[in-house]
Amino acid sequence: MVTIKEIAKAAGVSPATVSRALSGSDKVTNKTRKLIERLADELNYMPNYSAKALIGKGTSLVGLIVPEISSNYFAQVIEYVESALYNRGYSLIMGTTGWDLNKGLETLKLMIGRNVDGIIYADNSNMETGAYFQAERRLDNFPIVLLNRYGGTLTHESVVVEEAYGIDLLVKHFAKLGHRAIGYLGEEKSTAVRLPLFKQALSNAGLPYEEKFIKANGTERFEEGGYLRMKELLAEDRLPTAVFATYDYFAIGALRAAHEAGLNIPRDLSIAGFDNIRETGYMIPTLTTVSPPIREMSNRAVDILIEKINNPGSGNNHAVTAVYPSLIERESTGAPGQISST
Repeated sequence: MVTIKEIAKAAGVSPATVSRALSGSDKVTNKTRKLIERLADELNYMPNYSAKALIGKGTSLVGLIVPEISSNYFAQVIEYVESALYNRGYSLIMGTTGWDLNKGLETLKLMIGRNVDGIIYADNSNMETGAYFQAERRLDNFPIVLLNRYGGTLTHESVVVEEAYGIDLLVKHFAKLGHRAIGYLGEEKSTAVRLPLFKQALSNAGLPYEEKFIKANGTERFEEGGYLRMKELLAEDRLPTAVFATYDYFAIGALRAAHEAGLNIPRDLSIAGFDNIRETGYMIPTLTTVSPPIREMSNRAVDILIEKINNPGSGNNHAVTAVYPSLIERESTGAPGQISST
């Protein structure tokens, strides 16, 4: 591996001058900096981040922990966080939890061991995470931002999507179209958060909550889960006129099951999702969905984290920054048609 001393010898300057030039110091002339940067590129010099960390200069690395990369939602989070960090001069290392609390916490420890400057923790799957952060006093002053996390005692600043606001928008949309009986399709991971919010949204709109229209007991996820839960709903002796699928992939599976049953969407049944993944605008019919501002959420998380890195002890670990989703009205929702809930 090429060292600073070798670059210094090639440039005819001292190692200290090379170090200052590569760290962006204004004590080096522009001509000398350009020469050193050119030689560093030609010699394939790689900075020793571990050594930088040991002398307190940081590694310019930030960790991002997400539950999975298979969903478009978290793929967008990764893309926007990486882009925002790159624009601030930081690089990203990433880990996944597989929706497993223990793996998430182990990944957190590993990243701290790699001397990352800070961590964005985006796994909101298990409410016990907050208890762990609270118990681990060594994390108190480590720069961590929780992204879209619910429940538990907040021990670090958090950026969250106001899902209650988004689901309320959707239920009001259904009510405005004339729907009085609205069903819910979900699975255990999303339902822990979104079913209570759905119940509250129905109450806010003055609509009844009917247990028989709630299909959320399965563990199957994505399109398979939506397909199976819709099959269960279709087996009931009467149907709602509208259905909220807890996220867009679930809605895609539900649409398939409804199509197989010969239903016309939205004439016979309105279906809507949550997340506004890129496929929703190209489906037949296009999908009405709640759209969380993922870019804004990711950018705010990065801004807060960089501030904590640059100014240790800044901010309020109990602070929550909320971002608000919007409703994207498309072809899959309309006024109630042939199927009656009465």
